[in-house]
Amino acid sequence: MTTFVRFEEYNDNEGETWNFWLQEDGNEEEIDKFLNLLMDLEGHCREIGMDLVYLLTTDTEPEQVVDKLVEYAEEGYMPSHSKVTGKFTCPDDLGENADKLYKGGIKDFFS
Repeated sequence: MTTFVRFEEYNDNEGETWNFWLQEDGNEEEIDKFLNLLMDLEGHCREIGMDLVYLLTTDTEPEQVVDKLVEYAEEGYMPSHSKVTGKFTCPDDLGENADKLYKGGIKDFFS
């Protein structure tokens, strides 16, 4: 059974929140690395008085649950729920203001 963790992106520009369900199986080390990058980003945002618009929830969900969320996702600029599968290669940095993650950029790190 494949499990997934939720990566949330709030996009103020579009006024939407997108949930990207990232495949956990086989990607545990890269997800840990990603979590550490997000924690560093959170500290930086706090220092400059900016809200963090990304959140990684490490609770897992089975694929059947994720498939239902994707099936019933609200449509907008992007679907409110998307399933992201494959091999995750976490970048060494997220770019200035985490621009590598902007508008679903997390999907670019999966092959």
